[in-house]
Amino acid sequence: GGCLTDCESLSFEFNEALKNNESLLKENFMACVKATDKFTLFHQAFVKRGLLVYVPKNVEVKEPIELISEISSKVLFDHLIIVAEDNSRIALVENMKSGNNEEAYVSKIVEIFAGNNAKVDYGNLQMLSKKAFNFTIKRANLGKDALINWLDCNFGSNITLSEVTTNLNGEGAATNNYGIFFGNESQQYDLVVNSIHNAPNTVSDIFTKGALIDKGKCIYRGLVKIEKNAFGSNGYQKEDTLLLSQDAAADSIPNLEIENSDVRCTHGASIGRIDREKLFYLKSRGLNEKEATQVYVKGFFEELI
Repeated sequence: GGCLTDCESLSFEFNEALKNNESLLKENFMACVKATDKFTLFHQAFVKRGLLVYVPKNVEVKEPIELISEISSKVLFDHLIIVAEDNSRIALVENMKSGNNEEAYVSKIVEIFAGNNAKVDYGNLQMLSKKAFNFTIKRANLGKDALINWLDCNFGSNITLSEVTTNLNGEGAATNNYGIFFGNESQQYDLVVNSIHNAPNTVSDIFTKGALIDKGKCIYRGLVKIEKNAFGSNGYQKEDTLLLSQDAAADSIPNLEIENSDVRCTHGASIGRIDREKLFYLKSRGLNEKEATQVYVKGFFEELI
């Protein structure tokens, strides 16, 4: 048991991990995200940059780890593996940004393995340039009584295809999946969020909020799946999109697949435009149109933040 504060003591680049942690890397690389389609096969074949973060049993990483992923080439295949063994704790935030304003293809895969009673907090801030095409998959496998908190923030790129999936494999496992997106100009987001309940008494909460302006577009697809043996489970999902211009567009497709009757599942989705009456109230207090809109949007995101 113990605490770690030095991220270098548990983080390894793939080349280093192959020398010192070969079995751990080979056991977990592309184990949660299987190479079954053209994007994942492409990624598996050409991945060059990768990081393995390993937290041994009963170890708590006291300070959050921040990763800065700066994209400076036209093509990037980036891979992150987090292995948190039984009774461990870790918080990691990843900041993805572009080092230039050139066109780029970005392929990002994150695989998280949380052992029994482990807790993982993972946040991703995507601030790529408006000329980047971003394809990202983040998946986690959870053991008994494990918990993962996701925070997925999408603000950059030209086009983003993003999937976040949690496999609740152990009894009592839980996930909170929070997402924020903002699109302007001609940005397009295709966002997929899945919670797969494979064990009894598991809990999932999906909550996403986004706003679109100019010709921004978003398709959101959420899934809560309850398998036959996952009795006593609880799944929830909610997605709200605010349209700030006539040309902005959004589609929301929440799904429930329930194979067990002894569960509780709810879902909801809303797509709406700014409330002109509330905007008028703000303007009557001395704010101009732009200032009032900014206050309105901040209030829209406040519940999630």
